[in-house]
Amino acid sequence: MPTQIKVKAGDTLSVTLTNNLPAAAFDTSSLHNQYRSLEVTNIHTHGLHISGEAPGDSIFTEVAAGESYTYTYKLPTNHMGGTFWYHPHHHGSTAIQAGGGQH
Repeated sequence: MPTQIKVKAGDTLSVTLTNNLPAAAFDTSSLHNQYRSLEVTNIHTHGLHISGEAPGDSIFTEVAAGESYTYTYKLPTNHMGGTFWYHPHHHGSTAIQAGGGQH
């Protein structure tokens, strides 16, 4: 079941992602336009007006198997209300992780 997080305008939200995916059996980092790096993950949000730079919503953050990373999202004081969402977004493994229910 998805996790619900409630914040309000002006809040700073810290989220620690711990990657419990199994380590890779072999190196897939040289593959392009194919599934790869299935053990690497991250978080990407939709709808929040926050920084795209680390430790915010950077899609370039990589959290390897067994590692943790803390995201810091600073919501502007004039941020509108709404329902927003997040998902894994590491290129090469997004579809498998998001579609397979891994979050």
